[in-house]
Amino acid sequence: MSPGQGCQVGGRFSRCANQASETCQYCGRAFCAAHTGFTEDHEAVCSRKPCVAKRRDLDAHLAYRTRVLQRNRAGLCGIEACDPHPPFECSLCQGRFCGRHLTERLYPFRTGMVSIDRPVSICVHCWERRGIWRSR
Repeated sequence: MSPGQGCQVGGRFSRCANQASETCQYCGRAFCAAHTGFTEDHEAVCSRKPCVAKRRDLDAHLAYRTRVLQRNRAGLCGIEACDPHPPFECSLCQGRFCGRHLTERLYPFRTGMVSIDRPVSICVHCWERRGIWRSR
């Protein structure tokens, strides 16, 4: 963000006139205090719906990973009320799951400007969150 830069939140004809104070870590746009979705330490997220959704998803995903890893340490599948000794690992969250809770799928990975579908073993949670993080 350059000194004196204006807030970049809003549409082409409804741009905010306030001075920007942060740069969004998700969309890269400068934003003012009135358009702050979240700020803490070095993290800054604007109030745009896609950016707020990403921040909420990240919080939920970290809580999910913590629960899965706690179950895994006890030798259990990452899904509640499931079998012990899970033999398979999710390619994205590294949680361990039984065969019923992990699926082989093609998952889109970005390399520069190109999206490439690669085969992964993936849990339902990681599969369902892909839409939030996919660029539009």
